[in-house]
Amino acid sequence: MLFGAHLIKKVANEAYILENQWSLLKEVKATTNNNIEALADVPADSPWFSGHFPGEPILPGIALVYIVKQAIIEEALKKGTQLQLRLLRRIRFTQPVRPGDTLSISINYEDTGENILFSFKVINKENVVSSGQIAAKKING
Repeated sequence: MLFGAHLIKKVANEAYILENQWSLLKEVKATTNNNIEALADVPADSPWFSGHFPGEPILPGIALVYIVKQAIIEEALKKGTQLQLRLLRRIRFTQPVRPGDTLSISINYEDTGENILFSFKVINKENVVSSGQIAAKKING
């Protein structure tokens, strides 16, 4: 049993390290009842740039969606709510994000009781670089 418990703890610790290695979020806060604001830094040594693209690094679109997902989940957990993300809709990537950029994330949401629809914009230097919607279902709270 000790070996099993030790192994579970080690795997959980490694998962935590990996999750934080990929995280770009710097700050998340709820500004009103239906709004979340976040900041993200994009360091040049981020693993997101690995192979994307040598000599001309561009943050992959999935990284932008991941940042938004992290902000949503973090704010929900502060309220004691767990979410199951169900749908990505109208996702747009309009400008490249490069190493050294700082991103502002603005998320508005509509809570219908069991489901929540999040509409987001990711902004870099006053330009929208990504936008879209994420639908989620509450699995508690």
